[in-house]
Amino acid sequence: MARQSSSNAGRAAEILIQLGQADRRGMALASLAETLGEAKSSVHRTLVALADFGLVMQSGNRGNYMLGPAAYALAHRSTGANEIVATYRPALIEITGRTQFSTYLMVRSGLDTICLDHQMGQIAAQPYVSGIGGRIPMGVGVSGVCILGMMDPRSRSRSLDLLEDRLADWNLTRPQIESEIAEFQRHGFLRGIRRSAGIESLTLAVPILSDHLRGIETSISLLAPLNVLDAAAEQNAVHVMRDAIAMAGHHANVTTRHADTAAK
Repeated sequence: MARQSSSNAGRAAEILIQLGQADRRGMALASLAETLGEAKSSVHRTLVALADFGLVMQSGNRGNYMLGPAAYALAHRSTGANEIVATYRPALIEITGRTQFSTYLMVRSGLDTICLDHQMGQIAAQPYVSGIGGRIPMGVGVSGVCILGMMDPRSRSRSLDLLEDRLADWNLTRPQIESEIAEFQRHGFLRGIRRSAGIESLTLAVPILSDHLRGIETSISLLAPLNVLDAAAEQNAVHVMRDAIAMAGHHANVTTRHADTAAK
């Protein structure tokens, strides 16, 4: 690799890029210096500085260098719950205001889904969760099925293995949940019927798909009494939900760009 920059910052960036492309054995100091076209002493000083911040680490006193835990943590930084709520509460308000139905912001936590926020509608239905902080196993609520459908296949399969007994407690079966997951993956949203406190209700769940939510599966659900919405009204509600989610995400991106510009 031809040297791109002689600055310390440029050298550090080039080292991180090279280590990120290396296999799990990492790279020796001599190999790094040769690849970068730099003196070993200069590369070593930069490696020491990066190691101080946990961005690189060395296997033994004279071993190879590889990316450190801080580099992994930065790459996989998760958005906090407060940020998610601040971003998507306007979407809940918009959806409930336009449909009159209650809406819920749900996020995966281990094998459960948790309600981070909700808006109470004028047309009531029987929910599984009592409000913010309410927790149910994934798949019990329609949002949880939506979230399962967002997971990678291996993680989803293992989660269903561990959830089967808990789902049975709610009179739900794995084949039923897998059928709903397939439906979600076909249409990009999920329509489901659940019984809570002896009352059947309709839930429409739409995923939140955002680069800012890497590693966090989140969805918004709308809860309506059964047989209140016809097919056209259901489709319109899904359209309202998708628009509100997109608008909330766009507004958050614009706000972030303005903040970044003001900080410069």
